[in-house]
Amino acid sequence: MEILIYIAIFVVGLLTGALITRNNIEEVNGLVEEAKELAAKAEAELAEFKAKQKKTSTKKSKKPATKK
Repeated sequence: MEILIYIAIFVVGLLTGALITRNNIEEVNGLVEEAKELAAKAEAELAEFKAKQKKTSTKKSKKPATKK
């Protein structure tokens, strides 16, 4: 008898989860799209930052040699 109760609770939980997911799927998809856009923007900024780092590292000035 206990097994039937556990199975019934599992089925009810599964159905409830499916219904909640179905109702919120548009919101979840919107959040996923926003996250993808932010990730692409972050990667572009990182590439720009790396390009600046390479550009500034090649322009380092050397100290003039001192004659003794």
